[in-house]
Amino acid sequence: MRCFKLDEENYCLGLGFVDQVPTGAELSATATTPDVGATGDTGVEQDIATGDQSPAAFVAERAAMPKDQRVAAELEELQTAWDGRDKARALRLLGVGEPTRTTPPPPGPPTPLKPALPSSSYIMKGYQTSQEKGYWCGPATFQSIDWADDKQQDTQASWAKDLGSTSSGTAISAMVKQTNLKTKWDIAAGTYIVQNVGHWDTKKFFTVHQNHLADAAPAPVIEHVQLLKRYFPYLAFNHSGHYQVGRGYDTKNGTIGIFEVFNERRFNSRGNVTNGPKNIPASALFNATLANSFKNIGL
Repeated sequence: MRCFKLDEENYCLGLGFVDQVPTGAELSATATTPDVGATGDTGVEQDIATGDQSPAAFVAERAAMPKDQRVAAELEELQTAWDGRDKARALRLLGVGEPTRTTPPPPGPPTPLKPALPSSSYIMKGYQTSQEKGYWCGPATFQSIDWADDKQQDTQASWAKDLGSTSSGTAISAMVKQTNLKTKWDIAAGTYIVQNVGHWDTKKFFTVHQNHLADAAPAPVIEHVQLLKRYFPYLAFNHSGHYQVGRGYDTKNGTIGIFEVFNERRFNSRGNVTNGPKNIPASALFNATLANSFKNIGL
């Protein structure tokens, strides 16, 4: 999990683009943090590992590769990051140096204003899916994203193969890579990148979703959360790191629309029926993202 300078932006393998480069100690702590869902939440132990790849599993997988394969994987990840560095810069600068109401306008002709974004926007209606295996949240999320793109519903098994999914989960870098390779969403939204949100706040998190989901060519967000009851009250149990489809927002209610791909009842007879469209308070979804050791999203 090393960090590199790409033009003006900082990118860390596994973590994505970062606003602040983590220290060696912080990277080490991230790489060794166990993926558990019970911490501080009513004493209920983690029930199902739903399928993201923990930092420890990511590091172990890379370390187990022969050197030439590991270098190739790292270069491929960095190439995707290089292609998306302009987007990363725009995200880093979003909200920085915004004028206050008392700031006089600059001299010269006024800058044309961008059209106001709608108060709410939702995409991908009807393209929700449900993961077929406990560790297939990555393939299920990608199945939904690709199905809405080309109207062809390829199998989760085929996407698990393309994503390199194992019982240890799916890497977010693989989710981003396949979105760029196998869909046209990157044409709509620019090259998809892995973006760390560890130094964002709820306002910026919500604004980025607005811009991505209601621009001239809206496109989904790959949500990367820790699936805990405190953030997703429709759950009966806590679960592990997880992927969901970000597919809308409502400004009035301060919510982000997702497709939940995990049906708790399918894997535990005492669980709730949980899959399908949901509207989650932006603060809850942001905090669920921060609760995941990676603290990142794909967009």
